[in-house]
Amino acid sequence: MVEKAGYRACKRCQPEVEHSPNTALVKSVISYLVNHYKQRITLQTITEHVGVSPFYLERVFKQETSETPRAYLEKIRIDKAEYLLKHTDLTNLDICYEVGFRTPSNFYKTFRRLKQCSPNEYRRERERSHNGKVD
Repeated sequence: MVEKAGYRACKRCQPEVEHSPNTALVKSVISYLVNHYKQRITLQTITEHVGVSPFYLERVFKQETSETPRAYLEKIRIDKAEYLLKHTDLTNLDICYEVGFRTPSNFYKTFRRLKQCSPNEYRRERERSHNGKVD
């Protein structure tokens, strides 16, 4: 309630609390990405959701997270794909579309860049370690 009136604890009283005016904006963007990762998301759709310009959004988001909104979205999608590879028998193609990638080539390229292996290699390694047959 006090925060809504514009007051906050000083940095000396609570040095561990980040007092960035952009924190709420970034949290809103992250929430949007997490809740809509399966959909086609562009910078324009994000800015329409939060009500700021694309340039401002990219600058603030990168300042707060050290990543662009696109890179953050890719990580969310690959984390979801990783879960599906571990816990389902869905094909790589099904997983690709399930987590929001538009093309299999983009899915494979992004997965390899972030996980240093292909989805097939990842699944085989998980199956091997799950069955106790780690080389």
